[in-house]
Amino acid sequence: MSLIPTESSSVGELPGLLKRWITIQEEVATLNTEVKQRKTQSKALKDVILRIMDSNKVVQLNVTKGTVVHKTREVTESISNGYLLKHCSEFFGGDMAKAEALVNYLDEHRSTTVRHDLRFQVPKEDKGKGDHLSHS
Repeated sequence: MSLIPTESSSVGELPGLLKRWITIQEEVATLNTEVKQRKTQSKALKDVILRIMDSNKVVQLNVTKGTVVHKTREVTESISNGYLLKHCSEFFGGDMAKAEALVNYLDEHRSTTVRHDLRFQVPKEDKGKGDHLSHS
């Protein structure tokens, strides 16, 4: 069995493919947990470093692997329905009916796409009671 199956893979290969896919999903979940922990540690360290650099007016630090630069930038607010409603109401001079109509129109006419995906769900009480395949 190849690592990446082709379109011509048969139903007979499905159990093996599913076992391999489930194994990979479990590995990814473990790695994601580790990544999350490291990101938390990294953010805590970054916050301390930024506070020290800011209080000492340090903009740049040279380290053996390169340069650490303290940058500041403005970030725009996300456009949520609440944000749209607030600002459309201001635009229409407090006319909430027009503001709500515009926000509803924009919400109803947002484009959508269909994506296909697989999810691996482990039953809470039947964990590890054997492998079986069924299809509807």
